[in-house]
Amino acid sequence: MASIQGVIVATLTPYGADGAPDAGQVREHVAYLADAGIPAIAPVGTTGEFPFLTLEEKRLLLRAACEAAGKRVAVIAGVWAPRLEEIAALCRTAEEAGAGAVFLTTPIYYTYPAAALVEFYRFVRRQTSLPLFAYNIPQYANNELTVPMLETLAAEGAIQGIKDSTGQEPRLRGLLDALHSRIAVYGASDSFALRSRELGADGFISALANIYPRTFQRIWSGDREAQAAIDRIRTAIKGYGGISGLKHLLARRGFRFGASRLPFTELSDTARCELEAISEEFSGLD
Repeated sequence: MASIQGVIVATLTPYGADGAPDAGQVREHVAYLADAGIPAIAPVGTTGEFPFLTLEEKRLLLRAACEAAGKRVAVIAGVWAPRLEEIAALCRTAEEAGAGAVFLTTPIYYTYPAAALVEFYRFVRRQTSLPLFAYNIPQYANNELTVPMLETLAAEGAIQGIKDSTGQEPRLRGLLDALHSRIAVYGASDSFALRSRELGADGFISALANIYPRTFQRIWSGDREAQAAIDRIRTAIKGYGGISGLKHLLARRGFRFGASRLPFTELSDTARCELEAISEEFSGLD
């Protein structure tokens, strides 16, 4: 798992008519991604609305994803929770369900000293035999995993990979220079996919690949035109609802993922029309 290469999809969370996570839609969507040649998925992360899910909902989603993936797609299970005992429970669920690895965002909201963040990952390392991937997204989490912190964790064997969502070239270069001989390094932030590949990252973890998996496979093969098209769509998504925009475009592929939970809101009619018009400009994608 620590050496997996290529495009990994940070999967969206589908909700049924009752507002509960929809395991059936998980299965259909994972099959779609597998048919497109996606090697791995990462459920219950940022794109999967992890802050708004209960422990039992996360466990249901991890089980559904692993069942759907079978032997066709690897699963890197999101195990973030507000309480340590819940993280430990999610690690157990991931192992029992057949995930290949787990990934973990830093603690969020409060700012913590470096020593506390390092100890946080050491604790989780003790809870699972699966490879543990750290997840750095300081623009949302309010905490950053510095290169020295990651070097400490890698040297101890506490982590086997790092997903970096800053989308910053100097940051990814620094991670690759310092860590690539010991752990896997993955880029993120969809406009940064091609550059991540050029810099030598092991893979790229994408949100828009929920909708355009084949396009991201092309990007990972060096297709600059595909990256330019994704850049335009990503800008529109950011302006028209984020997760809600992603789900709207996915619905146009035939997947019923339902509305996102508050404080996310549904797109306005105007936003839907404008987003659809932009996506139609690139109707040849996938």
